[in-house]
Amino acid sequence: MSLFRLATTTAFLLAASAGAAGVLGTGSAVSSSTFCQQYSCALLEQSGRTWTYELRRNGAQLLEVQRESSEPGSRITAISLHSYNDDVNADLDRSTFAAVQKLAMGFVSNTGRLDNCYALDGSEYRVLATSPDDRTSRIYCDWDPAYTRFVIEADRAYLTRTAPSAATLTGGPTKLNVWAFRSCKSASGVNTYLEIGQAARCDLVIETKGAQSAVVRAEFQYEIEYVQGGQYVKKLLPEKEVWLPGRTPGPLDPRLTQQGRTITANLSLAVKDVPGRRVTSLNTIARLTFANGAVKTAYEPLLVR
Repeated sequence: MSLFRLATTTAFLLAASAGAAGVLGTGSAVSSSTFCQQYSCALLEQSGRTWTYELRRNGAQLLEVQRESSEPGSRITAISLHSYNDDVNADLDRSTFAAVQKLAMGFVSNTGRLDNCYALDGSEYRVLATSPDDRTSRIYCDWDPAYTRFVIEADRAYLTRTAPSAATLTGGPTKLNVWAFRSCKSASGVNTYLEIGQAARCDLVIETKGAQSAVVRAEFQYEIEYVQGGQYVKKLLPEKEVWLPGRTPGPLDPRLTQQGRTITANLSLAVKDVPGRRVTSLNTIARLTFANGAVKTAYEPLLVR
């Protein structure tokens, strides 16, 4: 083997090894990945915590990346391939989704054929694989009139378990560093999850980095995830709660305290027990405004049992 070929092969193996873990659950940049180089990703829009890319090599497909917050470096919680229903190509979807799995997890899971995903007609979703590794919750597909989605979701317990260490950076703009629900206190005791049918007050603890500044406004909105009639639903609730310094909160209003870089939002949360509905998560979207003008958003799921 020539020295050039040996060096080229070694570089390729090192690159493959470096990317073997996949980007799911990390803060990696998707746009500069090998996948996006291969499929010519072009950013169509960034809305909140969601980045949508057009795969120009294929034309009829989109890549959607969801992160924990609107910060580009926040961790990736889900990656999905969207295939337009008016131009279905099952072979193309299968090969592209295999590449998406390599991007997300570093390997291709045994998901079987995708053909049944095109016949759902919005009536349900189909689980293709459950917990293919310790950081992936599931791989599933669902359908709506515009496109069929093939989704890879990060495991929430893994994200909590592997939360990055809090930074002590004092320079640069104010940013949110790490955040997590620490506890939920209800009539039945203290848990790390929300009990169905039980009212609780839960602490969402947020650590900041960069310039230190006081919170002057906090806005909270909620998103519920559940399965009903075989259909997976993720619904953003329209109501918003606002915390302002100096305002006396009511019994169900959010309360916020700040000690240095640690912000604790104490929230009143409850999920009704509806027959035939299995709620899996209540997600909180916290939008914080700081005295220095910075506005930052944290998105944190809370398991419901």
